Amino acid sequence: MLLALGRIALVDPPALSAQGTIPPGEPHLFLPVIFTTAANPGSNPNFASNTPIWAHAGAPAAHEVALFRHQFSLRAARTDARLHIFADTRYEVWVDGRWIGRGPARFSQTRHEYDTYPLGDLSPGEHLVAVLVQWAPNTRRSESMAPHLLAHIEGKSAAGTQVVARTDGNWKALLSSAWRQDAAPLHSWQLIGPTELVDLRQLPVNWMMPAVADDSWPNAVTRPVGGHIHYTERSIPLLVQVPRAATVIDAGILSPGRILGQVTPSEPAPYSWTFTLHHPATITLETLSELQSEPTGQFMRGVFPKFYTELFSEPQSGVLPAGLLNGQPLDWTPIGALRPDVLRATMSLPAGTHTLSFPETPLNNGWVFGVTPTPGLETALPFAQGNHAGRRLLLAEPVSRPESVAVDGNSASSGLDLHVVAAPAYVVLDLGRVVHGRLAVTVTGPAGTILDIGWDERLLAGTRRPLPHPGSLHAEWNQVDSWVLDGTPRAISTIDTRAGRYILIAVWGAAPVEFRDLQVYEERSPVTQRGWFRSSNPRLDHIWQLGVETLYASLQDAYADPWRERGQWWGDAYVTDHMAQVAFGETYLLRRGLLFMAESFRNGQPTAFAPNGDGAQLLDYSMLWAQSLYDYLKWSDDQAFVHQLYPALKRLMSYLETRRNPDTGLLDIAPGHWSQTALIDWVGNASRSGQSTALNALYYGTLLDAAAIAERLLEPAQATSWRQQAAALRQQINDRLYLAGEDRYAASILAGALVAPTTHAQAWPLAFGVTPPERVDAVATALLNPFRVEIFGMYWVLEGLATAGRIAEAVELVETYYGRLLDQGATTLWEGWESNLHYRAALSHSWGGAPTWFLTTRILGAWRAGPNQWVVQPAFEGVDWAAGALPLPAGDLQVEWQQPSCTERTLTVTAPTESNGEIRLSTARLVELRLNGTVTWAGGSALSDRVQMRDGLIQIGSS
Repeated sequence: MLLALGRIALVDPPALSAQGTIPPGEPHLFLPVIFTTAANPGSNPNFASNTPIWAHAGAPAAHEVALFRHQFSLRAARTDARLHIFADTRYEVWVDGRWIGRGPARFSQTRHEYDTYPLGDLSPGEHLVAVLVQWAPNTRRSESMAPHLLAHIEGKSAAGTQVVARTDGNWKALLSSAWRQDAAPLHSWQLIGPTELVDLRQLPVNWMMPAVADDSWPNAVTRPVGGHIHYTERSIPLLVQVPRAATVIDAGILSPGRILGQVTPSEPAPYSWTFTLHHPATITLETLSELQSEPTGQFMRGVFPKFYTELFSEPQSGVLPAGLLNGQPLDWTPIGALRPDVLRATMSLPAGTHTLSFPETPLNNGWVFGVTPTPGLETALPFAQGNHAGRRLLLAEPVSRPESVAVDGNSASSGLDLHVVAAPAYVVLDLGRVVHGRLAVTVTGPAGTILDIGWDERLLAGTRRPLPHPGSLHAEWNQVDSWVLDGTPRAISTIDTRAGRYILIAVWGAAPVEFRDLQVYEERSPVTQRGWFRSSNPRLDHIWQLGVETLYASLQDAYADPWRERGQWWGDAYVTDHMAQVAFGETYLLRRGLLFMAESFRNGQPTAFAPNGDGAQLLDYSMLWAQSLYDYLKWSDDQAFVHQLYPALKRLMSYLETRRNPDTGLLDIAPGHWSQTALIDWVGNASRSGQSTALNALYYGTLLDAAAIAERLLEPAQATSWRQQAAALRQQINDRLYLAGEDRYAASILAGALVAPTTHAQAWPLAFGVTPPERVDAVATALLNPFRVEIFGMYWVLEGLATAGRIAEAVELVETYYGRLLDQGATTLWEGWESNLHYRAALSHSWGGAPTWFLTTRILGAWRAGPNQWVVQPAFEGVDWAAGALPLPAGDLQVEWQQPSCTERTLTVTAPTESNGEIRLSTARLVELRLNGTVTWAGGSALSDRVQMRDGLIQIGSS
C-alpha cells in the first residue's frame, strides 16, 4: 500500500472575529448589551469595603425583588470608570438610565465573584446607579445565603483611582410589591427558582431613569451576610445575549365559547360560586385533575425522590376534584390525550339559582375551571393572575385561527410585532432548537389584562401546542411567567433565564394588545465555533454539528443542562467539556467548575455537582472530576491552579482507598440509590454496586491520571504509589471479573456472586486500557452483542471500540442511534434515546455528545496534547474522506485525509505557527511513505530523521 502524506504547512492562524454588541434600544427597555471582556482573576481592594444592603431587616420571603437607586455628584470628571457589583441571588444594573448588564455568575457559600463593567468617562454633574435585585434561592445553581447587594463605582482623576459611589445606608431601596412572593416555583423542589408573576400596576414606570423622583423611597438597611465569604473578581467572561430567530407557527383563540374562572389559594374554604338560570339549560364545566406531586417548598439536600429513580416513568394519575353542584358530587370524565388532565362534567339544570362549591381549601396553586355559557345564564366568574399561571394554560383549549393575531417583522433582525384583536388569544413561537435565554418585548394593552408566557422543549404529540406546565406528565414542572398590564407601553422580560424551543404567549382579558419588537435572546458563554468536521457521510457531519447546537444552551456560567435543573453535574460536564474542546477550544468554564467541585468535597468525600452538591455522592462523577483535572493540566499547563487543587485530589484518592475491598483491592460499593453510589449510565444498574467492572476500570484510569498530575507537580513518590496501585487494580479486574469461558467481563461481584455481563462491563475496561491486548478483540465483540447502553454511556462505548480498532462498528453505532434522533426531528441531543416519549426527560442534554468528540479525535484523528501541542492519527476508516479543524490557543489545526484509491492514502495537515505536534501512522500494510513528495519510509525502515518508529506507529514530527 502506498501512502502519500500531504504537505505539512505551518501558517499564521486566521484572526478571530471580535464579539459585537447588541444596540440597547430605548434606555428604559430590558434589552441586552454584550460585554465580552473577561475580568482578570484577583480581588479589587475596594470591594471588601462595600456594605451589604437590602430593602428591609426582617426575614426574607421565599421570593423578593428589591429596587435600589443611588444618586451621586461629581465635581470633576472621572476617566476609565468601572462598576464592581455582586448580589444574592441576581441583579440587573443601569447607570444614568443605560442598561449595563446582569449577573452574577453562580456562586457557593464561600466563593462570590463580583462583576466588573467598564463605564467609560463620567462627566461632572449628577449621576444615577439603579439596581434591581432578585432574591430567589434554589438548589441547583447558587448557594444563596441572605438577600443583599454589594457594589461600588470608581474612576480615575489626577489624584489616582477614587471610589465615587458605594453601597451603604444612604442608598434608596424599595421592596417591590409588583412581583408575587408566593409565585409557584419552576420546579416544585426549588431546583431553579420561582416563576415571575408581575403586576405592572405596582411597578413605577421607568423607575431606573434619572428623571424619576425617589424622595419618598425608604433608605436601604445594612444587612450582615454572615459566613466566611471570599470575594474575587469574575473568573469567566460575562455572558452574551445572542438574538435567536423566532417563527410564529400557530395563533388562535383560547377556549372559544367558554369562560374561565380561577380561585386563588388565599380564598377561604369552602369557596362557592352562585349563578342564575332564567330557563332550563345544559351546563358544561371543565377543570383539572389534582396531582399528588412532591410538596412545594425548600428541596431537602441529600434527598433524591422517586423522580430520579424513574426518570422515564409513566405520568402520575390525578385525583378527581372535590367540586359540588347544589351539594351533589359532579360526574367528571377525562377529555383525552390532546387535553391532558382536563375533566368535563355536563348537567341539565332547571331555571333558578345554583351553586358550584369547592368544600376543601384550594390547593397550593388554587382551582381553575371553565364554564360553557348558555342563553339565560347570568355569571361573573372570578379571574385573577393567581400564583400558578401554568394551570390556566393547561386547562385552556387552543383553537387555531391565524387571522386572530396579525404578525409582522422577523425576530432575527428587527423583532416581531404582534397585534391581538380579541382575547383570550394565543401565539406559539418556534426557536428552531432549545434555547437558554429570555424573551423581551414592549407590550401595550388595557389595564388589568393578563399576559402569560411559557416555554417548553416540545409540542404535545399530535398538536402545535407546547405544555409549559404539563400537569401529570411532569407534575413538578411549571415554566410559565405572567404580567398584569397597566395600560401603558411596558418593556417586559424575566429577571432569570428560561429554556425551551417553543414559547406559548397567552392574552387574557381585554384587547387590543400590541407586542412591539419581540426578540428572543440566548444567554450563553461568548464562544465562537472554530472546530468543524466534514466527511463523505453527510449524516455524520450533521450528528457532529448536533453536538455543537446542544452546547450553545449548555455553556452558561457553568456546564449545565438548560432545562430541568441547570446544575453542574460533573459526569455531564466531563462529556460536555470534551465536546467544547473540539468545537470552541476554551477552558475557562472547565477551570471554574473544577474549583467549585474541589471546594465542595468534604474530607475527600465526593460530591456529584457543585455548587449545591451536598447529598449527592456519585463515585464515577468524582473520579471524572479527577480526570478532568488532568485534562485541564494537559490543555492549559496551568500548574499553579492544579497545585491549588492538588490537596483536594489527594483527599479524594484517600477516600477512594477506604471504599476498596480489603481482600481484592477492588472498589466495593454497598447497594443503594444511585445518588449515593454511582450512575454509570441510566441503564447501568448492574454496574453501580459491588466490585463493579466499570467502576474499577474508571478507578484504574483515575489512578493513572492522578499519577500523571503528581509527576507534573514534582511528587514522584506519590506518582509511583498511584501507578503501582493502578497496576495491581488492573490485575485484580482481569483475574476476578473476566469470564474466560465467555470472553467477556462480568458486570460486578455482589455478595460473593458474579453479576451477569453488560455492555458497560465491556466498554469501560476497553476505554481505559484495562483489557490485555490478547483479549481486546473478543471483549469488543462482546460489547456489541448484546448491546444495551443509554446515550451518556456512549462516550465510553465509542472510546472502547476505537481503542480496540473497531472503527467501522463505532461509526455504525453513531449512525444508527444518533441518526434515529435526526430522523425524529431532533435539533439538539436528547437525555436518552426515547426522551421524546417522556416529559420528565430533557430534549437538550449535552452529556450525549460523544460523537462530536469521537469524530474529531478518532475519525479525523486530531486531538490536543498540550496548550499548543497536537497529535494527528487519522483513522483512514469509517468514511471515504474526512476534513476538519481543531481549535488551539495559537490558531486552528486543519486536517484532511482522503483515500484516492484502494492502495493510496493522502493526509494534509495545516498547523498554526506557534504550535508543534506529530503525526502517527500505523505500519500495517504500509509499503511506502512520502512526505511532501519525498520518500521518508520504505521497506520497513525510516529514511528521514523526522520519521521514527514508536509503539508500533510511525511518528512524524512537525519540524
